[in-house]
Amino acid sequence: MSRRMSCSMTIEAVRDRTKTVTRRHVDTWKTLAVGDQLTLIEKGMGLPKGSKQVVLCEVEVTAVTIEPLSALNPAECAAEGFPSYTPFEFAAMWMSGHGYALPADEHSVNRISCRRIEWRYLPEVTE
Repeated sequence: MSRRMSCSMTIEAVRDRTKTVTRRHVDTWKTLAVGDQLTLIEKGMGLPKGSKQVVLCEVEVTAVTIEPLSALNPAECAAEGFPSYTPFEFAAMWMSGHGYALPADEHSVNRISCRRIEWRYLPEVTE
């Protein structure tokens, strides 16, 4: 059974299959490896009682690296599902969502590492 990963901020990009990368806190997803399969879901935690997780799709991990958040470029923002964001705008949003003190500045972005996870979409299974 594959692990589940929430994509609550990029649901449409996952549905469109344009999102191929995610960045997570460096202390998470430590055992994830190339070849692992993930089930991408809308939301994993904080669901109202009786609600179920909504599965978006299945993916296979093609790369897992640790890199500085400052390594972002416009192509990476697009791969993350945020094509209109500048690298700094994306970094500031990412920092805010991962518990880092704001305001973000060039120095803080340079000091933060993240886990970059890349995937390919698996064919949809019809039953």
